[in-house]
Amino acid sequence: MKFTFSKTARHRVFQHDPIYYDEQKEKREERERRIKEELGLLTDDEKEDGYADRIKGGMRRRIKSHYEVSRSEKRKSNLRLVIILIALMILGVYLIQEGMVWLETFFAD
Repeated sequence: MKFTFSKTARHRVFQHDPIYYDEQKEKREERERRIKEELGLLTDDEKEDGYADRIKGGMRRRIKSHYEVSRSEKRKSNLRLVIILIALMILGVYLIQEGMVWLETFFAD
């Protein structure tokens, strides 16, 4: 696991979720198109639509959802914060102890 203390800016992604999306309708239309293609009833324009749908569906399955990405980023950020706090606490305890030793030697004279 790689630890970095500075983040690089990432591009923002526009995510549009259609309001009136009917997944069953798209599956039904895809089945109808495949059946028409097997029977030889499709025109050239309709054949191109099937190709685009396969690309779109393949990309959807491969891309992580926004929730998964933000969750992993939050986990990394929290881990980084804990490591920094532990390091600062160790440094603080060390400085306090050394300061006490210095004060004891300074005022012992």
